[in-house]
Amino acid sequence: MSQGLIQGSMREAPLPDIIQLVSQGGKSGCFHITEDPKRAKIFLKDGRISHAITNDAEGLDAVYEVALWLDGHYHFEEGEQNAPVTITKSNATVLMEMHRRMDEWRVINQKISSLDLYPNSTLLPGETPHGVSPREAKLLNLITGFYTVAELAEVLQKPVLTIAKDVYGLIMAGHVTLKGVRSGRRPELPADMAPPAPAAPVEPARPEPVAAHVAPVVPAPEPTPQPRPAVVTDPSKMAKLSAFNQRIVQAAKSVLPAQHHEMVNQLYAKATQQVMQGEGPESVKNLALAISRGAVDAGCDAEMVKTLNAQLKALFSK
Repeated sequence: MSQGLIQGSMREAPLPDIIQLVSQGGKSGCFHITEDPKRAKIFLKDGRISHAITNDAEGLDAVYEVALWLDGHYHFEEGEQNAPVTITKSNATVLMEMHRRMDEWRVINQKISSLDLYPNSTLLPGETPHGVSPREAKLLNLITGFYTVAELAEVLQKPVLTIAKDVYGLIMAGHVTLKGVRSGRRPELPADMAPPAPAAPVEPARPEPVAAHVAPVVPAPEPTPQPRPAVVTDPSKMAKLSAFNQRIVQAAKSVLPAQHHEMVNQLYAKATQQVMQGEGPESVKNLALAISRGAVDAGCDAEMVKTLNAQLKALFSK
């Protein structure tokens, strides 16, 4: 690190330590931080942290967001800056909290390499999660593969590190995996978790028309179609999906009594048709879910359903 230019990487020289070093000299200036494609600025005024901004946050929230950029790079631009004062906490308090969040994120980052990954539940219908906290169990109901970790935090209006910690706990318990693409349905938020709806604007009073008239009928807008799963047309991939469906059927019949095998055959025939239509891996997952749900609806006892789910999960974990 040269005397004229203060710069470095978050992994080699943690930013809180460098801010502490610069602040001891009573300097004013701005730290420019990047972790492509993200950008941030943290301002110092006479050695005190006074303001911060990222693409998505401002003030303390921006500082604490930067604490999660473990692969970020920074450089310090000395000089008076035209920036508002949005941070009034002492440097010691802010930097200590940055260090705490960085330490937590280093652990979480071993399983969640990016907040832009999509958590997916591995639980099957009728299966009860074990080894999770009540808060994690509540979050698990919203993990369908539709939202990324960052989007879950935004939807629930919770700190992203809090949501990441809960997802980490669910991964460690074996109830969640991460994918790089959106694959599930949009979950319905319970009333106690959904963000408050904005108040409807009050329409100003309108004068009464001079002559009565019939308002034209405006047709309701067509609902926005949901994106369909990617179509699989590669014959080799379709053959692999069909073979996996057969393994699911064999596993199910090895657990369920003979009177339920016809139900399994019917679901298998439907899944085979979906594969032939190019609906892809989603049809395979749906077959396992449908068989598990069918066993519950048919009145199979809880122990049998638990064994069935374990057999089906074992296939997907290989």
